[in-house]
Amino acid sequence: MKRWRICSAAWVGFWVLAAPGARALQPTNLRAYRQLVRLVSPQFSPDGQKIAFVTIRPDFIHNRYDTTLRVVPTTGGQVVAWVRGLQNLHMPRWAPDGHRIAFLAQVGREKPQVYDVAFAGATPHCLTHAPNGVLQFAWKPNGRTIAYVTPDNPVLSAWDRRTGHDLFSIQDDDYQATRAPVPSQIWLLTLSSGKTRPLTFGSTSVLENAPPFAGSITAPSWSANGLWLAYTQQADANDADTDRTTIVVVNVATGKVRVLTHHARYEYTPSFAPRGEAIAYLYPHGPGPVSDMDVFVTHLKGGDGRDVSADLDRDVATTYAWLPDGQGLLALADDQVGTRIYLQPLHGSGHALDLGALNPTRLAVSSQGQVAFVADTATRPPELYILRRMNSRPVILTHLNRYFAGYRYPRSVQVTWRAPDGQINDGILTYPDDYRPGHRYPLVVYSHGGPEAASTEHFDAGEIGPLRDLFAAHGFLVFEPNYRGSDNLGNDHEHAIYRDPGKGPDRDVISGIRMLERRGLVDPKRIAAVGHSYGGYMTAWLISHQHFWRCAVVADGVVDWTQEYELSGAGNLAWVRDSLGGSPWNPRSAALYIKDSPITDAGQITTPTLILSGTADITVPITESFALYHALASHHVPVKFIGIPGAYHLPQDPVQLELYYRAIENWVVRYLQRSPRAG
Repeated sequence: MKRWRICSAAWVGFWVLAAPGARALQPTNLRAYRQLVRLVSPQFSPDGQKIAFVTIRPDFIHNRYDTTLRVVPTTGGQVVAWVRGLQNLHMPRWAPDGHRIAFLAQVGREKPQVYDVAFAGATPHCLTHAPNGVLQFAWKPNGRTIAYVTPDNPVLSAWDRRTGHDLFSIQDDDYQATRAPVPSQIWLLTLSSGKTRPLTFGSTSVLENAPPFAGSITAPSWSANGLWLAYTQQADANDADTDRTTIVVVNVATGKVRVLTHHARYEYTPSFAPRGEAIAYLYPHGPGPVSDMDVFVTHLKGGDGRDVSADLDRDVATTYAWLPDGQGLLALADDQVGTRIYLQPLHGSGHALDLGALNPTRLAVSSQGQVAFVADTATRPPELYILRRMNSRPVILTHLNRYFAGYRYPRSVQVTWRAPDGQINDGILTYPDDYRPGHRYPLVVYSHGGPEAASTEHFDAGEIGPLRDLFAAHGFLVFEPNYRGSDNLGNDHEHAIYRDPGKGPDRDVISGIRMLERRGLVDPKRIAAVGHSYGGYMTAWLISHQHFWRCAVVADGVVDWTQEYELSGAGNLAWVRDSLGGSPWNPRSAALYIKDSPITDAGQITTPTLILSGTADITVPITESFALYHALASHHVPVKFIGIPGAYHLPQDPVQLELYYRAIENWVVRYLQRSPRAG
């Protein structure tokens, strides 16, 4: 697979015209990425004539991201900014009559609320005044009511906190918890009167934290007749119990909640069909949760329903949408080193839509059957596209990242190989900018996180961000292996990591490196290992079991499964337990927590290592980075540990994120014997 393929005539015209004459183009640098505009949340107007979406642009002066609500006609034309200047503007949703757009945003220090706006430049109107803020919302089909999700009030009163009566019970919470968790509930807002009322109550919660494997936090879904809401119900409010989820429906008139299926865990992302009473949701294909996530379709009457995407053999990790006739769905899924939109009928086999070289990241379907999606390639930045029919070619609607036509990008290809035990793997090989056949080059091995994810040919998506192009500009090969556990090669490949978090993926990565060495591409004395999150785990594992590495970078990396089980939130307790086959205290799995933790063999590491971690990371606690740092420092291994103040599982601010990538770039360049470039 070549990443310089062109996907459509419209795109070719834009790119060639934007390229600056015949002068030699320069490679990108970190400062160039300050101009990158991200596009998210495309939404069709009810008549299918316009698309609303949000752009996100870094503001390095104020160290924040500026968000803008924009609208573009589906026929093409001027992109109009409807709302600017509100903090964290997201989740745009057209009113059913098509005359307004509602969205979530913040003003000053206030918590997020639902706003709406009628036309470009109008002053947004605040619809909700929830004291604890709004997490998600959804229009009722008649447009007269909005359902929104908001947290309950704190367990302790303000007086309790002021007087020190603030002790609380800790259960499946992360190690940084400072107060008892509270459930989130659904409320209803009647727009004509402005009155609100709670719809759900009790100790159960609407899902509000990241699930362990796949699925996502989504707004409640209205039935077509407006009588029911479907949502993901979590058994309690504990932030690490996001595996304890079921799809339920609540009667809007009575408030009675009913569980639909017999599954006790791992159900996510419910969506009522646009007509009738069918409900789609995501649930693991099996065996167990360490597997592809499939689309199941059940009925309002209840029952587990049917796995309609079972034969697709791809991981529908988060994003899918109903077709307007309710007879099928579109779903995003990784496939080899790309991402595809799959058309999946309710009965029969699904197939990928022909998008050329484009790799989609977001999608929406209109009531007329048009498809809007944000997409990019490894050498083309993200823009908004439309398919006017399922079998038509993509048409580009925006040119917000025209700036990046002024740079050149390295060449990359898909590579495949077999591990010694026969496991088939693939990955991305990016050639250095100055590549000449017959020469051997330094190699950077970048392991993706997840592990239920994949290295794909996106422009700047995923954890690798701009590093692929930055390393290539320094004259390095970049190898991104999709080791077993990755979600891009089918269910068997993903499940192969079950109870084998280290050794199996190690075989995959090392055999991939040997494959490249046999091709005569790699300087075996200059190989670096880099990774974030589970990729950080892979890096720590690799350098503790092999010693040919010139340097390594472990970013927010797991090194101790017991700490991960005991201290982390955001579903990682369940991920560890169900991936290793039990808790650290289960005789069947206890040994895995020790022998498959890189910290156990950290005394064997000789590789100079850079460690980075966010101080507020609850997914992979910084305590694990402290453990790795002290293990290396005590053995006098060159090590540097960088803490990122207030960061969670990646830096959230543009300045910190640029410094994060700069630190990784400089560390690797230093040890692979090249000088950092300016920029």
